[in-house]
Amino acid sequence: MVRKFLSVGAAAMLLLSAVVCQAGDKYEEARQLFEEYVPALETYLDVVEKAESAPVCARAINTLANEAEELAPKLRELNRKYPELQYEQSVPPRYAELEKKADALGVRFGRSFIRIARFMEDPAVAKANDRLITAMARLDPAGE
Repeated sequence: MVRKFLSVGAAAMLLLSAVVCQAGDKYEEARQLFEEYVPALETYLDVVEKAESAPVCARAINTLANEAEELAPKLRELNRKYPELQYEQSVPPRYAELEKKADALGVRFGRSFIRIARFMEDPAVAKANDRLITAMARLDPAGE
């Protein structure tokens, strides 16, 4: 179970860092993609951080999986267009705020697993989590 959580966490961090690292002046599309995904991630985090039941967690996880499934082809297309940016280590100064936001969301996302862990015995939560892992794997440029 913990390994599954770590897989989702790693995939989310990959998404956040990939989108932010691709956010150069020339590639404004990456910023737009990031801003499209952030509200869904924030909603997921807000719900999970307050969740007191398995059904609430399962719904939140499935909603985020829906967003990740929708985002995956867009992110893969962006990576096809600008493959060199997958390896960029620095973010242009004008995108420093996006990087800070991505870092903060990454920390919250990691912590969300603690909240979800207590509901992982529930079949709906386990199934939703598996679905999210699959969706997040598709966010990886190689995850087609």
